Amino acid sequence: MLERTFISTLKSNPEIVGTQGIVLAVSGGKDSMVLLHLAKRFEHHLPNNVVVATLNHGIRRDALEDVKLVVQCAQNLEFPVIVGSLSPKSFCDENTLRSHRRAFLLDVMDQVKADRIWTAHHADDAVETMVLRLGRGAGLMGATSPKLYDDPWAKPLLTVFSEDIEEFRRRFGVPFREDSTNLLTDYERNKIRLELIPFWSELLGYDVRKTLFSSLTSMSVFREFVEEQGLCLLDQLTVERVPKMLKLRRKAFLSYSRSAQLVLFYLAVKSLKGDIRSRGHLEDAVNCVSKISDRDFGNFALKVNKEIFVVEVL
Repeated sequence: MLERTFISTLKSNPEIVGTQGIVLAVSGGKDSMVLLHLAKRFEHHLPNNVVVATLNHGIRRDALEDVKLVVQCAQNLEFPVIVGSLSPKSFCDENTLRSHRRAFLLDVMDQVKADRIWTAHHADDAVETMVLRLGRGAGLMGATSPKLYDDPWAKPLLTVFSEDIEEFRRRFGVPFREDSTNLLTDYERNKIRLELIPFWSELLGYDVRKTLFSSLTSMSVFREFVEEQGLCLLDQLTVERVPKMLKLRRKAFLSYSRSAQLVLFYLAVKSLKGDIRSRGHLEDAVNCVSKISDRDFGNFALKVNKEIFVVEVL
């Protein structure tokens, strides 16, 4: 049962719950509406400060109906709710929308003095992300499963599959709104979910989601070890750290193997809450450190001299 898995996840990963409060990211879709009802059902395990946040992206004509459903259900469950909205001009592509959504949720968290943001990502999402990233050439660090907790983001449904969510929804009559764009194969993720995974499962004669998720879990163990050791080395290289900027010892950095340099630079940017858009950018950045060459990569910048180099997230 979903409830048993959910409460087990909370008890074995107390960092998911936090201490100051939780912002529930609820879109009106099935997954987030089930998360909302689980939060109510187990609210005695949560801080008193639980707030629902929903964003009217305005992309679909019926987007306002999604918001109305979330507001009504949140009020019925006696959770305060905060609604945000985007102008049509704010939407350019999927990544832009994701950035706006993240910014909205972080703003709500600060506004209500919470320390966690819960999203309804589940095991199917993790598998789809892995397949998507592997198809784009990602390695171990990029292709492994999202974390249950990555301050301040938490995914308490990450080990749950979509059929478990649907079973709970049916059993308790949880209302939800169907996003019609989820059925369009114009988007890569939808192609993976609607076409590739079913074809792959039929071809092999078993549910590949389960085996892929098992592989993700195993890969995550190695990623966590690499990150833990890498961050220790990064601390030794660090001359100065301020928000969005790291100053590192260049010669000590170059004393490590090429593979270690790539991992350390990746972790340096990630530790600043930044992002490296491609393996090519990562390779080029490490080359710049070696050749003492400054460069702006768009979402992060690099300044290098003989003794130190500075990584700044923009």
